[in-house]
Formats: sequence, structure tokens, C-alpha cells
Amino acid sequence: DRVGVSANNMKTWRERQGPLFDAVKMEKNMMTLMLLLIIAVAAFNIVSALVMVVTEKQGDIAVLQTQGMLPSSVMWIFVLNGLFNGIKGAGIGLVLGVVITLQLNNILDLIGSPLALAADGRGLPIEMDVVQIAGIALLSLLLCVLASVYPARKAMKIAPSQALQNE
Repeated sequence: DRVGVSANNMKTWRERQGPLFDAVKMEKNMMTLMLLLIIAVAAFNIVSALVMVVTEKQGDIAVLQTQGMLPSSVMWIFVLNGLFNGIKGAGIGLVLGVVITLQLNNILDLIGSPLALAADGRGLPIEMDVVQIAGIALLSLLLCVLASVYPARKAMKIAPSQALQNE
């Protein structure tokens, strides 16, 4: 007879499956950290590539400056270069990520590793949060712009006389 069961003996599903919820939360935090580290490595790659371009093109920058180009215009050239590289990278990553996520069950079937974890047993349940995806894409673009500021400022500070003397 279950009528006599007291409220003290009842446990919620969260209380009984607490370690599972903790593991899922930890996995989500680790995936976020891993994604941010990948984005940071890409931003450092932009910094190093633009620094090399600035170093290689010092003579060209000096010629442009002697012809009247303002240092701020030189800076904007390199900031926009970093932004366009970021747009290309974020766009390709966004498209590939969404396509792979939407086709994940088909990909798992193709490689012979189907998983039936959905409530109806048809594969992995897939849920994409557009706000999170847009936030990550915008954060990536912001990091690309911030990463291109240092090389752009370095290009802006090139002294035409010194750069042309070394040519």
C-alpha cells in the first residue's frame, strides 16, 4: 500500500541522478573552454601572420606614407585585413559546424556507429541554440579585430625614412 509513503522518503530525479547532471555540466564547461582556446589560437595566428606581413611590407607602407597616406589609414588597412580573415574563418566554421551538427546522425550511420539515445530511439537528439551560435561567431570576429590591432598599430608607427633607408 503506497498511500502511507511519507514525503520524507521521496527523492526527486535530480537528487537520484545528481552525478549525471554534474558530469553533463562539467562537459559543457570543458567544451566551452576548448572552443575558446581554439578561437584564441586562431587569433594568435592572425597576430603572427599580420606581424610578418607588416615586417615584409615596410617599404611599401613607407612609400604609401610618403605619398600622403595617413597613419590611421595604414592602421585601418591591417585591421580590416584581420577582420576579413576572421569573417572567412568564422563563416566557414559556422557553416561546417551547422551542417555537421544537422547531419550528425547520418554521419554516425555512415561510419557504422549509430547511437540511439533519443526518447523514440532514432538517434542522438540534436538541439541548436541560435543565440549561443551567434554569440560565439560574434566573439570570434571581435577577437579577430582585437588580434589585428597590435600589428596594425605597428604598421602605423613605421617611419618612412627608416623603412626606405633599409630598402
